[in-house]
Amino acid sequence: MEGIGQKTEVDYIFDKTVKCDVCGREFKTKQVRTGRARFIGTDDILKPLYEGIDTCKYDIILCPHCGYAASQRNYGHLTSKQRQAIRENVEPRFKAKEKETEVYSYERAVKRCKMAMLTQMVAGGKISESAYLCLKLAWLYRGEIDEAKKYGVPGEYIQMYVRYENEYLEDAYKGFEQALATEYPPIAGMDEMTINYLLASIAVNLGKNDEAKKYGSAILTSRNASAKIKNKTRDVLEAIKKN
Repeated sequence: MEGIGQKTEVDYIFDKTVKCDVCGREFKTKQVRTGRARFIGTDDILKPLYEGIDTCKYDIILCPHCGYAASQRNYGHLTSKQRQAIRENVEPRFKAKEKETEVYSYERAVKRCKMAMLTQMVAGGKISESAYLCLKLAWLYRGEIDEAKKYGVPGEYIQMYVRYENEYLEDAYKGFEQALATEYPPIAGMDEMTINYLLASIAVNLGKNDEAKKYGSAILTSRNASAKIKNKTRDVLEAIKKN
């Protein structure tokens, strides 16, 4: 039973009315109330951590009419050619109607993020944005793992979520590596040192220790890297010694 005055997830979110950038129809999407949830920090793969809610579940905006989906940061930034591509290749096949619920489950959040990946593939765009959506999926599966452990979900399901997290981390790693070689910063909203840190940290998670050291060294020897990101990098590289 919740204690008196104790917030639940529903207290941190609200229904926002959005006009679809592709089909022009209005719909409601759940978003986190600005300033309501207290930011704690980020984990080793830069997943944002908040008290009382996993905000990652509410980042994707999905039109229930045509299927256009994107993260809040990128929603609506389409060219006329991209809109046409989504109308022709996503809308006719979109059938995943969602039931109204008070909050989004991890399963639902994963499906929404995969729709964003589909529309990103159809519309085209930077490899870094696809990599970022893969990273978001890894964040969601990490959240699902924590929730599963909390509620005593059988171990085989947890192992399945761990496998999915690692698969999307691998895809994110490949995408960000390619983006670092072909795009100018900011890359998916991150500067070069942050991307290097992210690659180092993901590499540690995937057991790519030599590659983690390569990206970590680029940060530790850089005059442009802040003391904060150098300290985070040292923490990540320290994990290699413990493995």
